[in-house]
Amino acid sequence: MPVRRDPIDEAARRARYQLERALDDIRARRIAAGVSQRRIARALGCSRQLVGAIEAGRLQDIGAIQLARMGAAVGLDVPVRTHPGGSPLRDAAQLRLLARFRTTIGDAWTWRSEVPVASGPDDRRAIDAVLLNGPRRVGIEALTRLTDAQGQVRAILLKQEAAALSCMLLVLADTRHNRQMLRDADPTLRPSFPNQGRGILGDLRAGRMPPANGIVMV
Repeated sequence: MPVRRDPIDEAARRARYQLERALDDIRARRIAAGVSQRRIARALGCSRQLVGAIEAGRLQDIGAIQLARMGAAVGLDVPVRTHPGGSPLRDAAQLRLLARFRTTIGDAWTWRSEVPVASGPDDRRAIDAVLLNGPRRVGIEALTRLTDAQGQVRAILLKQEAAALSCMLLVLADTRHNRQMLRDADPTLRPSFPNQGRGILGDLRAGRMPPANGIVMV
């Protein structure tokens, strides 16, 4: 049976690999330009021994700023970017929300948690849950607090597209804040999630596919 890697440890492994690649590029660029470690050290205001240790990968974490400065010294730009990765750590409130929703819809559907949006290794995003009933599939994304409707909806719709799901439901905690946010963000949410109301729960309890993307509060 394959060993499931912890996503945080896996992220650290990828970061170490990327750091090694960047340092290899910096060292190769310095050598190709005929620049000594001592000259780089003077430009950075540090010792030659430190430059050598960094190039050799003997330091666990040199920091993004130091790495960028070393790159700039040899004419390389070292950007720091974020990309969609795996699912974030869940707090107890979100886990309770998912459990409450699962109890509410009954057992007409098979429940799958943390379903990858794609089979390739480059996309590590996952959908909170997918409901299965024969050929029917419904994606579930749960939010305890709606804060940035436009940004949160965009991320959910990108997951839906990548997973080729015909129906995606946004499950929100039934709080005063979320009810107010739904009213305020209705023009933003309605085009992407037109099905809003208790009818969604009735469809799911009966094993029926909701007719469109929707929002339900539990």
